[in-house]
Amino acid sequence: MILFVAAMASEVSAIPKEKNPNHDLIITGIGKVNAAATLSAYLSTHHVDGIVNLGFAGATQPYQIGDLVIIDKASYHDFDLTMFGYEKGQVPGMPSQFHSDHQLIQFLSSRIHSTKTGHLFTGDVFMTEIKPESFIVDMEGAALYHVAHIFKIPIISVKVISDVIGSEKHLEQYQRFEEHQGALALLHIYQSLIER
Repeated sequence: MILFVAAMASEVSAIPKEKNPNHDLIITGIGKVNAAATLSAYLSTHHVDGIVNLGFAGATQPYQIGDLVIIDKASYHDFDLTMFGYEKGQVPGMPSQFHSDHQLIQFLSSRIHSTKTGHLFTGDVFMTEIKPESFIVDMEGAALYHVAHIFKIPIISVKVISDVIGSEKHLEQYQRFEEHQGALALLHIYQSLIER
């Protein structure tokens, strides 16, 4: 079974809620703890072959609003034990970066066209700070990868860019996207992945 995971009901509001033995959809709530707790509880009671995280994400240029991005790796931007010799974002006992499953990347790339790839940074803050490198940011993704790593289940994330950090009217950009475009974009991704 493939498990689709989203943070907010508004992200997947256009996706039908029918039951299917081949795939399921859960809503975790916003933030790393909600994401990790909800996914862990589900995996403890269900057999899952792969996890697909669907959601909105902010990004820096050159990403643009509406871009479909397949995440190749995810890490935390708000976890820092570098003074003890760990890499920035690395949780002790865990890799410094969590990687998407290679076979899932190939499968998604064959089903979803006109995509970009990127590094996802996760933290419990709505990012408005520009960094030197281009990146994608959310508040749940790396926590989902972290849990999948512990449970040894393949995972991948597909994000639709909802706002561009550093642009004028950043928050208004996100609100317009969430209300008008986001759910339909994620419905298209979902349908592309479940059709045989």
